[in-house]
Amino acid sequence: MKILVPTDFSVFADAALDAAILFAQKLNGELHLYHSANIPDDWEDLKADIRYQDAENKEVAIKVRNKFEKLKQKVEAEGVKCAYHYTGGKFIENITEITDKIDFDLIIMGSHGASGNQEWIIGSNTQKVVRLLHKNVLVLKDSLRNLSFTDVLFVTGLEPEDKQAFWKFLKFMEPFNVKNIHVMTVNTNGFFTPPSEKAEKRLSEFKKISKEGNVQTHFYPDYTIDAGVRHFTEEFGIDLVAISNYVRHPFKRIFIGSNVEMLVNRLNAPVLTIDWVKQK
Repeated sequence: MKILVPTDFSVFADAALDAAILFAQKLNGELHLYHSANIPDDWEDLKADIRYQDAENKEVAIKVRNKFEKLKQKVEAEGVKCAYHYTGGKFIENITEITDKIDFDLIIMGSHGASGNQEWIIGSNTQKVVRLLHKNVLVLKDSLRNLSFTDVLFVTGLEPEDKQAFWKFLKFMEPFNVKNIHVMTVNTNGFFTPPSEKAEKRLSEFKKISKEGNVQTHFYPDYTIDAGVRHFTEEFGIDLVAISNYVRHPFKRIFIGSNVEMLVNRLNAPVLTIDWVKQK
């Protein structure tokens, strides 16, 4: 398994790296660290300490390389293979290029989220990765001390594609001996919410996908999808939340407000977005 950990050398990125080491040890994986100097288009108008991040600045490149060497030593001391990559320019363009060249199985990122309308206006690098890259992405707000996942949650809008994502999620979780797997959709009593009987029938189809008997389904009432997932996570003590990130029609994505990005931004629990390619 190849695991990519983008880093800006912050405490959030360090937490992601620590978690990635645990995953690599558990799954016999190798880590790849990545850093990009994200230079805005109008960088010449900014103050000198911002300009100093110019990717072509040799002194900065040396400092970044030294930081990477220390992180590599830390990773390899834990018995995990490690490589690092550094580019200048726009973060999302460069990370897209590296993920095209190397077939990563998982991207692990730290995030501090956003608040208010800011998350919709500028977003975060984490949100951009979730939105644009066709990879499984694990987003962390806090450190993971271990990989003991007792209760995990798969959130579904009951779309047909979600069943394929759920199957991928089950395969991903197999090595972790999860006790309870919850599958839930939020009953907002809204226009797009199906009647209870139909929702329960669709939810029951997820149980058939699992060969184990530890799948529980829930048609959980709340006023929004975002609130429902947050409240469910707190009520059931969920250790990990997963959601399909299947690419839908752009109009529908805008219309529903991108629930995937809202959950990534607002949940304190780790969030795993499951991406998959529809078979032709």
